Amino acid sequence: MNLQLLVRHHAKGVSLTDAGERLLIQARNLIEDAQSLEQVAHDLGTAPNGPISIGIFSVIAPYFVPELVSRLAKDHPEIDARISEVDLVELNEGVLSGKFEIGFGYDFGHSSQVTIEHLVDVPAHVVVSANHRLAKLAKISLRQLAGEKLVLLDLPHSRDYFAQALSKAGLDLEIAYRSTSAELVRAMVAREVGVALLNLRPAHNQSLEGKKFAILEISDPIPPARLVALVNDPEKLTRRASAVFETSKLIQIIGA
Repeated sequence: MNLQLLVRHHAKGVSLTDAGERLLIQARNLIEDAQSLEQVAHDLGTAPNGPISIGIFSVIAPYFVPELVSRLAKDHPEIDARISEVDLVELNEGVLSGKFEIGFGYDFGHSSQVTIEHLVDVPAHVVVSANHRLAKLAKISLRQLAGEKLVLLDLPHSRDYFAQALSKAGLDLEIAYRSTSAELVRAMVAREVGVALLNLRPAHNQSLEGKKFAILEISDPIPPARLVALVNDPEKLTRRASAVFETSKLIQIIGA
């Protein structure tokens, strides 16, 4: 078969033709498939092992990572979990690009090319200071927050989730403080800067500096945040990634 793959340029070397470019892409794909097949064959003959890059949404990391690492160390000591704490945009891009073999976060704004596996629903709640007029109530409607100032967890997608909940309740609260840290949000609330909406809850009711706050259930029908595992291609999941996923299903999330 006569197929020209290269074009020679006088005094400038050579370059690929269109056919050469397509053949190079196919060759690279074949090499990647062969490497994946080699890894699968290796995995089949051994216990889950080796390094694995895991992306974790930074907000859930304090509630998720300690138990995940502890369980993996006990049940799969040969797995070297390398965890990166990122925002949801970085998480989705990392899973899609292959930077992360598996990721864990909320089901907000993920790429349609990323496969998600639902783990648990985490309902929203309101946080108020211990001295707040609503602090003694177990459950409130969002309308009862009318006139309050808001301490906002200011992260991509998360801020939209809370804004939609407030909007449906007919509220447009003045934002008193913004933070990308849920811990700082609770600390500011405990200092009576404002109220907050969050999903994941701590096992205690005081900030790092010892100021108390109260967590209130919400009567409004707000969709819960869905905690999910994300992978690029489930058919190419290694045994170590499968082991991490199965381990993640055992983790207990407070309030979920």
